[in-house]
Amino acid sequence: MRNFSQLSLAVLIFCLLPACQNKGTKNTFLESKENSQRVDFELPKPFGQISISLPQRYDTVFHWVDYSDCSSCHKVKYRAQSKHFIIQHESGFISEKIPEDSIERFTINHHLNLENLKVDDKTSIKSTHKQLTLANMNFWQEICMDCQYIKFDTITQIGSHTFSVFGLEGYDSIQKRWTKFTIAKTYIHGNSLEFRFELATKRNDEQQEYFFKNSMYYLQSIQFETH
Repeated sequence: MRNFSQLSLAVLIFCLLPACQNKGTKNTFLESKENSQRVDFELPKPFGQISISLPQRYDTVFHWVDYSDCSSCHKVKYRAQSKHFIIQHESGFISEKIPEDSIERFTINHHLNLENLKVDDKTSIKSTHKQLTLANMNFWQEICMDCQYIKFDTITQIGSHTFSVFGLEGYDSIQKRWTKFTIAKTYIHGNSLEFRFELATKRNDEQQEYFFKNSMYYLQSIQFETH
């Protein structure tokens, strides 16, 4: 009986060791519950090629120029989404109806006219983040009309670039729809580069629940390959 007890205790300790060793080392923040694929976007200098992991259902990639009524406000946008959702090319001159139900897409944007400035991009983005943190919800609702809350804000390092990241969310009780945004911005040679994940859905499912976790996972997968 004594030998059996000692053997049982040894087996128990052996089984628990991996759990003890792994505890605290697993970064669940960098996990995604979705199947993903690498998608490349070819941007002009000084950005260069950008690679990012995105859900496999994002099978349609396109880009266009979003013209505005001021030349310095023109933006180039690059988008990835599923072909099952409506394809929109936003324009400052044309008002397009936002689909009532599902929107799920990823967009990169930068100004059409780029410069090559010798500035401290890290200091610039930290200053921008501070200003956006102090901005009230009226500012953010220009981007997300249905959003009522800033879910989170953070400054994070992705590769050699510092990013300002905000999570926005809201619920429309009339349309019974959740709307969520993850917006990340950085500067490269003084030029603003924005990454935006967007979801609008009436389904209270796992995709809606894990939106922020998944979008942060994809952001952390960004790789820059400058020209």
